[in-house]
Amino acid sequence: MEIQGKLTKDKWGYTMPVSAPAYQRQPYFFKQARMLRFDYETDKESAAELIPEQFSVPDSPTAVVTFAEYPWSTVGPYREAILGLNVKYKGQDINYMIQLILSENMPIMGGREVYGYPKTMGVIEFVDQDGMMAAYVERPKGIRICSGVVRPELPGEAFPDRTPVEACALRVIPSPEEGKDHSLVELIQSTMIFSNTEVWIGTGNCHFTGASVLDPWHMLPVVNNIAASYMVCDFELTGGKILETF
Repeated sequence: MEIQGKLTKDKWGYTMPVSAPAYQRQPYFFKQARMLRFDYETDKESAAELIPEQFSVPDSPTAVVTFAEYPWSTVGPYREAILGLNVKYKGQDINYMIQLILSENMPIMGGREVYGYPKTMGVIEFVDQDGMMAAYVERPKGIRICSGVVRPELPGEAFPDRTPVEACALRVIPSPEEGKDHSLVELIQSTMIFSNTEVWIGTGNCHFTGASVLDPWHMLPVVNNIAASYMVCDFELTGGKILETF
């Protein structure tokens, strides 16, 4: 004899599979994160090709490459490489996420599904040698996409505890229906709250190889290297805010 399913919506978990959620609801916490950050001036026309029409590009646009190592977080330990662009949204400054490459699957799922971060899997390595700190990202292994090197020389200005830093990304849910590209498209703002920061600045630069058309980070070229820094911090990634739905 047939019976009806008993997994009603009020019993669903936060994520798929709803009967056994893959990860918990935000906020997500990170301890002793280690980051190499490279700020650089990029080409305005190239930048405009990579962002939605809801944003505008300043006259002298700046982009940021960040290599991060998270030894402990509530989604597990992992490494990450981030390419972001500083843009304007309705007159306000914000960092738009172009592409992220991660070393582990769990934070890829959480970042893509919740915040729309454009994450994929790759290889991120850190190197400390002769007073220099470096990192690089490959995808797949052996095909280097980007690298960065800095020699920490002077203490930088640390963030005051509980400093919020905002970013945004485009969350795209593809459609299973023939002839329809997307089931849902949302522009989502997310906030990271930093504490216990230690910052060192120095001489350094980032570099794109242009080795892969599948991960074209070089489409946001380096026109002029602006700053290179090293940071250790704790932070939490809070809930997001939907800015627009398309």
